[in-house]
Amino acid sequence: MKRILCSLIPLLTVISIFLHGSGALADSVADFYHGKRITMGVGSESGGGYDAYARLLTRHIGQYIPGHPNFIVQNMPGGGGLRVTNHLYNIAPKDGTAMATVQRGILTSPLLEERQNQLQYDPMKFKWIGSLNSETGLIVVWHTAPHQTMEDLLKIDLLVGSSGPSTDYLPLFLNNVVRTKFKIIPGYKSSTEAYLAMERGELEGRVSTGWAGDKDILDPWMKDNKVRFLAQLAMTKNPDFPHVPLILDYVRTAQERQVAELILSAQSWGRPFVMPPDVPKDRVDAVRKAFDAMIHDAQFLAEAKKLRMDLDVLSGADMDALLKRVYASPAHIVDAARRSISENPR
Repeated sequence: MKRILCSLIPLLTVISIFLHGSGALADSVADFYHGKRITMGVGSESGGGYDAYARLLTRHIGQYIPGHPNFIVQNMPGGGGLRVTNHLYNIAPKDGTAMATVQRGILTSPLLEERQNQLQYDPMKFKWIGSLNSETGLIVVWHTAPHQTMEDLLKIDLLVGSSGPSTDYLPLFLNNVVRTKFKIIPGYKSSTEAYLAMERGELEGRVSTGWAGDKDILDPWMKDNKVRFLAQLAMTKNPDFPHVPLILDYVRTAQERQVAELILSAQSWGRPFVMPPDVPKDRVDAVRKAFDAMIHDAQFLAEAKKLRMDLDVLSGADMDALLKRVYASPAHIVDAARRSISENPR
C-alpha cells in the first residue's frame, strides 16, 4: 500500500500543476503588473485619429489586465509613424511595460518601400494586440478647388499636404497607377495641421488615410459644403458615402487591381496596437485577452459611441493571419506595388 501511495505522488503533482498552472501564470502576470505603468506610444501629434483611439483604449484596458497597471500616453510624431515604431522595436523595454499604436502603412513598409535603411524593425516579430477599426480613405478637395469628380483629378493638378512617407504612399500610388495629378507638399506634422492648411488656402485637398480619424474635422465642413469627396480608398464602400465611387473602379487591368488590393490591405488594420518583440508570452497573452474583453465592455462601448468613434475590431490573432497573407503576396505583384508608391517609378 505504501509503494502504491508513493507511486501516486508524482502523478498527483502533475495533475495539481495542470489544474493550477493557468492560475499560477495569471498570478505571475498580476504580480508583475501590480503598481506598474504601461507607456502607450503614439506616432503622431495629439488630437488626431491615432491619438484618440489610443487614449480611448488606455482609459479602459487596464481593468482587464491582471495587476491593473496604469497607462500614460506619449506622443512621438516623426517620419509618419516611423519614429515611434523604431523606438518600440529597438529601445523601449521588452518586459511588457511598453506599447504603441503605429500608422497602418508601417506594417507593409518593409515589404513595399525603398527607404529600407530607415526601417529598423520587422513587422512579423512585433506582438500585435489588435486593432479597433478598419479604415476608409478618402480623396478630399476644398470647395474652391476646380475638381468636381475623379475625372477632373486625372487632368488638373491638386496640391495636397504630406506629414511623412506613410501618408505619401496613397497619393503616389494614385498618381502612378490611376494617373491622378497630385502635387505633394511636405512639411506638415499631422493630418490636423494639413487640414488647417487646406482651410487657410495653402492646400487644395488631402488624401485622407482614414475617415474614422478625420471625421470630427471633416463633419462641420461637410455640413457647410466646404469639402467634396472624389473617391473612397478601400476594398468595399463605406455606408456613410453611398454615392462616392471606389478607387477600384478606376483601375484598368487585373494586375493593377491586385496591386491596388495589396496597397489597400493596410486599411483593414486601421488602428493597430502592438508590443515589442521578446515580451514574455504570458504577458502578451494577458494583454491580448484584456483587449478582447475590453471591446465588449459597456462603458468602453458607450464612450466610443459618445465620441463618434467607429469600431470594427481585429484581434491580435486576426492581425497575425492577415499580415502573413500580405507578406505571402506573389513577387511580381509586390514588385509592381513597390514601384507604384515610388516617387520615381521605373
